[in-house]
Amino acid sequence: MDFLAKLVLFEDGQSFFGPGVRDLYSYIESEKSVKKASEKMGMSYTKAWKMIHEVDKALKASSVTRIQGGPDGGSAHLTKEGKALLERYIEFEKQSKALIKECFEKTML
Repeated sequence: MDFLAKLVLFEDGQSFFGPGVRDLYSYIESEKSVKKASEKMGMSYTKAWKMIHEVDKALKASSVTRIQGGPDGGSAHLTKEGKALLERYIEFEKQSKALIKECFEKTML
């Protein structure tokens, strides 16, 4: 027997950050591109930007910044607020899952 815990953050009743956005933001950090990040996840570029806009709305700040074109193309980076949210969410996820695992082992096994 095992369990699965999925943690989702809400603002004003609207979900804005969970495992999918965590992965998207992690890929944006590593790929330096929203397009490449969305391709790695098998999602449309438009959907990725919709997710980013939902985060921005909840944060009331920009979470991703982009640099337009040029000879080598553009790039995207998490802002200070975007990085902080990603790091805090990962830590929240880690701590929560440890507590849930302990509870699961006490009550279910």
